[in-house]
Amino acid sequence: MFATGGMHRTRRTAALLVVAAVAAGLAGCQYADDVGTMPAVSSTPARSHPARVPLPTRDPEVVAAETRNLLEFRTVLDGMTEDFLFGGSGGIGDTPGGGLSTSGPIRKAGQYKVTVACVGAPDAHLSVTQGARGGGTLLERSIDCGILTEALVDLEPGTVSAHLIRYGDGARGSGTGTVAEIRIGFRGPGT
Repeated sequence: MFATGGMHRTRRTAALLVVAAVAAGLAGCQYADDVGTMPAVSSTPARSHPARVPLPTRDPEVVAAETRNLLEFRTVLDGMTEDFLFGGSGGIGDTPGGGLSTSGPIRKAGQYKVTVACVGAPDAHLSVTQGARGGGTLLERSIDCGILTEALVDLEPGTVSAHLIRYGDGARGSGTGTVAEIRIGFRGPGT
């Protein structure tokens, strides 16, 4: 094997393989001077976000009226039962839609009691609708604010919605702090 140069050939092949492995390993490395100069760091972010718009502040007179109405509202609600499926409360005179809406699921058909109260306006208008009946209005009633009003309505399984809006009365439009609550509860089997 020595006569044909076999040992030298084996050493040269081994050395060549070691050099190739080192070269392949170093080919994937990147050195700082290989990339040139680094770009300057910008002081402004790449993506700017718009400034947050502050929430509108409420008129202090409306807040004071609402506070007075809520105190009176608690006495009106004394007659309201606690047993209800769903409901909602809030202002009905100072919102863009000028009203209060609530909706919820009805799981079984039957007679349901709708209880409504409002304070801060002379009157309001209640409507109860249900999508299962083609979105028809099941109940419409004028409500005298300052007293508790109840009505019975037959409902089917599905979603029911109740809406209470203030009647427009010119100078007493928004800014009155009118508050209201709507509750819907199961009464019993339908009629």
